[in-house]
Amino acid sequence: RVSAKVKGGLSADYHGLKAFIPGSLMSLQQEYDLEKYIGQRFQFRIIEFNRRRRNMVLSRKAILEKERKRVVAEILQKLEPGMIVEGCVKNITDYGAFVSIEDGRIDGLLHKADMSWAHVRDIHKFVKVGEAVTVKVLNVDRDHEKISLGIKQLNNDPWLTIDEKLRVGEVVKGSVKNITHFGAFVEVADGIEGLVHISDMSWTERIRHPKEVCTIDEIVDVKVLNIDPDERKIALGMKQVHPDPWSLVREEYQIGEVVTGSVKNLADFGAFVELKEGVEGLIHISDLSWVGRVKHPSDILVAGGEVEVKILDMDPENKKISLGLKQVNPDPWELAEDNYIPGTIVRGKVKKLTDFGAFIELKDGIEGLVHISDFSWTERVESPGDYVVEGQDVDVKVLEVNRTERRISLGLKQMGEEPWIDVTNKFPIGTTLEGKVTKLTNFGAFVEIDKGVEGLLHVSDFSWTERVNHPNEKVAEGDVVSVKVLDINYKDRKISLGVKQLDNDPLGDFLMKHPVNSVTQGEVSSITDFGAFIKLEGGIEGLVHSSQIAQTRGRPEELLAVGQKVDVKVLDVDRKERRIRLSIRQAKEDEERRAYEQYTKSVDSAAEVSIGDVLGSQLKDALKEAVKEEDE
Repeated sequence: RVSAKVKGGLSADYHGLKAFIPGSLMSLQQEYDLEKYIGQRFQFRIIEFNRRRRNMVLSRKAILEKERKRVVAEILQKLEPGMIVEGCVKNITDYGAFVSIEDGRIDGLLHKADMSWAHVRDIHKFVKVGEAVTVKVLNVDRDHEKISLGIKQLNNDPWLTIDEKLRVGEVVKGSVKNITHFGAFVEVADGIEGLVHISDMSWTERIRHPKEVCTIDEIVDVKVLNIDPDERKIALGMKQVHPDPWSLVREEYQIGEVVTGSVKNLADFGAFVELKEGVEGLIHISDLSWVGRVKHPSDILVAGGEVEVKILDMDPENKKISLGLKQVNPDPWELAEDNYIPGTIVRGKVKKLTDFGAFIELKDGIEGLVHISDFSWTERVESPGDYVVEGQDVDVKVLEVNRTERRISLGLKQMGEEPWIDVTNKFPIGTTLEGKVTKLTNFGAFVEIDKGVEGLLHVSDFSWTERVNHPNEKVAEGDVVSVKVLDINYKDRKISLGVKQLDNDPLGDFLMKHPVNSVTQGEVSSITDFGAFIKLEGGIEGLVHSSQIAQTRGRPEELLAVGQKVDVKVLDVDRKERRIRLSIRQAKEDEERRAYEQYTKSVDSAAEVSIGDVLGSQLKDALKEAVKEEDE
């Protein structure tokens, strides 16, 4: 008879003999409400007995498991592959559905691949929880107590007679069943689908996604390109219903030939030019002009206008023709390395201002770039327009010439002396100093520590414990902050700064108080498919994997709740990755072990007290007798 709830489980009484029942051994599932068993009588198996201490440890779970195995064994022995049984859908997963059969005494798996001869994309549209279904037993694994079920096996396989229904080369009608980024699946017969690849949808149009051509349940004409009964695959084509306009391209055009075409479409990367109906070529943005940086084809071309282009390359098999506009005229960059030597000073005109710098037009129409970082040594340049204006004549220094990439780097600040020369001496690594926040970005904050010298306070160096998504959560432009110098890269003119490094690492403080194998308390902060994150002392977090939550299986969200206080055991710590691996299950097992040890100690102590009372009474009588004799 269960008499009371104790730490770690329940206490029971068997004709005056005390017993301990661990909470995990009371039932087949993890129990959280043990008080419901108080006052009831159950059958238990004795798993530990101590005659001297007059106590024992019991398990009800062992009896329940034995009965369950007996029932399952009887059912498995009766079931045979090929049997048709009635069942009820109990649960649906990503890979199939579990069906309860034999009056709900055992479950079998109905895999999604065994639901229909056609592809099952949404299980919930095929079966529903609680629905009665007729299934066929496919396999019975008595050793592992697994049953495989099927519905499609109740009907004949349509692929066995595919040769009677379809022939390669014929055009048939079909219904679009699914659309993906690479094509559309079309049902051409009951239970039989074929794939129309995106490349087989149009001879002339550029299809970015199949949904531009067809919709779900639409009836379309397709041509059977290939049938593979062994792989159960059919290749279909939409464009093959009509002739290919690219078949005579090599006879009509030659590489190197200059032709006239109509600008069909403008894209960010170039312009499509129609040479004849159904045949287009691409002028890549890099082939529009020898000089200047073309931001968009619309700067030079107009949709619908005629243009002379040179054929650079042809690939009719892949429906591609490469065209060039700049190749019609000679390249002025051929002598750029001879005319512009790095270190020389040249004069040019400001052609265009951008957010990242200013383009300077030099002789022969060639343009060079003064990057925004090359305007000033000491000031942070937000806009090139603060220094130069379009049309202004300026003297600049040639920094680098790359004829292959058609790029000339120019500089304005290189006329003066650089303030970075003495940075490493003034701000050695480890120095703590104050600076002013000058700019916030998604990845951190720039802090000015000296005139013209800035360092980066990365978003990951704000806090040891908090996840800072943006620096504006901690600082604002104009704030004066204390920082520590973490690293100096003189070559790239970069300084790494940190705020969290001003304080001790809370992970180290936590491990001083709670080393590996110790038990502490935490709070469930979030739950995922693979476990739960526990907030610990000092604001740090640790992970309890789903296998370490409880002794029984279950999803983390079924076993825990956000905000719940739990005891956890520290299993492992990765200081480099700042990860702590925890276990609720092992902490509970340790608690049950300590509870049992405490219980046995209390039984021993009670026995010792009883013996002490007897000896004490005898000693008192002896002392009284001795005093009496002494008095006489």
